[in-house]
Amino acid sequence: MRRMTILGLLMMLGWIPPCLAQQYELGGLGGYGWQGGLSAKTDTASADTGFRPGAAIGIMFGDNLYSQIGGEVRYLFRWSDLKVESGGQKATFNGESHIIHYDFLFHTRPTDSRTRPFFATGLGVKIFKGTGRERAFQPLSQFVLLTKATDVLPVISLGGGVKWSWRENIRIRVEIRDYWSPSPQKVLVPNPSARITGWVHDIVPMVGIAYTF
Repeated sequence: MRRMTILGLLMMLGWIPPCLAQQYELGGLGGYGWQGGLSAKTDTASADTGFRPGAAIGIMFGDNLYSQIGGEVRYLFRWSDLKVESGGQKATFNGESHIIHYDFLFHTRPTDSRTRPFFATGLGVKIFKGTGRERAFQPLSQFVLLTKATDVLPVISLGGGVKWSWRENIRIRVEIRDYWSPSPQKVLVPNPSARITGWVHDIVPMVGIAYTF
């Protein structure tokens, strides 16, 4: 029994250094993004549709799982007004989107490095919302109708950036993400004689600051 107790204590002590070395990050992000990739087509014509450029703000919580591999859950709010444009005409509609996702981060340098470039990839959901005021007539409705509705769709997150240790527990980060999601068919409603093709590519450069503990 005594030997088992000593062995158990040694095993517990063996786990203490990794636990102490494990670091978490909590921070905020801000940036500006561009969304493209969608078009509305009929048999005789086409229009660009999707979302206008807009600002982005968000929060993140990260866990450095290993020396060069980490995980991160994030929430990002996007100002995302809806649009459709063709032949010099255009229509817009107030909108927003919410992105919630989990990423794996692959760093090129270990946790204690002052500068840590990284690549990121993950999955989540993107919530598209039309928040404007609907009207009886909308230009270019022969292609798509911009509506006050909500779409919840899967999103793929790809990107990379650099973390820089500014002070002992403060990290600055610069990064860019490309969020891929299918075409939302409830906020961008295609005319019965039209179809929407493509995926939404939401490219967002961001700057952030995080507290590590």
